[in-house]
Amino acid sequence: MLFHLAEPAALLGIVLAFVIGIVAHDAAQILAARLARDPVPRRSGRLTASLGTQRISPFSWVGVLLGGAGWAEPIQMNDVWRKRRFHVAAALLAGPLAYALLALGALAGARALTRRVLIDTGDRAAEIVGSTFGIELLLWMAITFASLCILSLVPVPPADGGRILFLLGPQSDGWRRANHRLTDSNIGLAILLAVIILPVLFPGFPSVLGQLVFPLLRGLGSLIGIDLP
Repeated sequence: MLFHLAEPAALLGIVLAFVIGIVAHDAAQILAARLARDPVPRRSGRLTASLGTQRISPFSWVGVLLGGAGWAEPIQMNDVWRKRRFHVAAALLAGPLAYALLALGALAGARALTRRVLIDTGDRAAEIVGSTFGIELLLWMAITFASLCILSLVPVPPADGGRILFLLGPQSDGWRRANHRLTDSNIGLAILLAVIILPVLFPGFPSVLGQLVFPLLRGLGSLIGIDLP
């Protein structure tokens, strides 16, 4: 985000998308858990718009400031009994799905604004579309939502993908030790930060988000008739 200080639409789009995305992510997981008859997540107090450390860690904010993406702190769910692991996994998947739907909505909004510009400007539409603040804002929001979706599926805790992996995986001692080390030793957190920040600091470093965000957006765009480059 710091690399877009001279681009108001990009800066505002990243901030808005991150805040909206985190709130929607938590609400989706709590609602999905509620549908699975798990009241534990609702007691977490995460149905508010608060952005405290209970919801977003300082390390996640660092990821947003430097790389434009972060993650929500895990919501406690009732996964004590193994027979409920698929219910919990479904509730966890609701978070990434919320990000994807928000990205789709942002693309749809950008498409609607593009049509409006085409109607209002006639032959000069192509020149104005590229510089329209609202369209640029929505496209950056779509990029950020897609980044949040992909990052949430990285298979290490505290990301949703990591929680799902260890929830559905075997319950051997080695598997438990790996989960403990990734979670309690903050190794998973360091991996998430590396995924976000290393490609920004070292341009030649492979970027997981950079490689997957635009294919995801192209796939979502195709659902509503948008052909992205």
